[in-house]
Amino acid sequence: MKKLIFVSLLAFGLMGTTGNFEIDRQSNKYFNRDVGFAITKQADWHFLSLDNAETWMTSSDDTAEGKLALKQHIQNLREQEALTGMTPLFIARHEEPYPHLNPMIKVSLHYIDDLPKDVSPLAIAAVMAQSVSENNDGFKMMDKIRLVRVSNFEAGYLSFTLNGKLNSGEDESAMNQVYLIPRGKYVFEITVSTPLECDAATDADLEEMMESIFILKPLEI
Repeated sequence: MKKLIFVSLLAFGLMGTTGNFEIDRQSNKYFNRDVGFAITKQADWHFLSLDNAETWMTSSDDTAEGKLALKQHIQNLREQEALTGMTPLFIARHEEPYPHLNPMIKVSLHYIDDLPKDVSPLAIAAVMAQSVSENNDGFKMMDKIRLVRVSNFEAGYLSFTLNGKLNSGEDESAMNQVYLIPRGKYVFEITVSTPLECDAATDADLEEMMESIFILKPLEI
């Protein structure tokens, strides 16, 4: 999000393997065979590369503090790409650059070396909620942390709003729904984000993409 940066699970140690992924633009499907993950986007949405996302995020905050936070965030994303074999995936309603907050689904994979074997997805969600609340202004929880299911796996779910300021000086807020799915030592992090002031994504579009997710196999080290 523009100026709404998540500090997520990367406080833990990261290790991992290399991998490959494919995007079938004709069927609008992304799939990564090595980590066993697939998602299908709406036909009028767009896949953004990590380079696209870096340009978009870097241009969104011109304060020294903001640039430092963004630099660290991008570095963390690139570490994930190198260490887990899954490039962080961005599916956006609009191509970038876009002058407002862009409705988006972000998918990333973390390898957490010291993650307890039987950790509850609720505990992982609680860690993330605390991290986001401490590192973002205008954080407001919208619902209790709870268990849901994604692709028939248990996921820790949290929803919250964040406030931010665009380069134009306008204030905009976003609703964020985060799903955290542990698979062995790995955790899938799926964030669904949509602006509140204008151009909100429809529930139907977002639900259809979430329902298209398939986590194909357990991940073990």
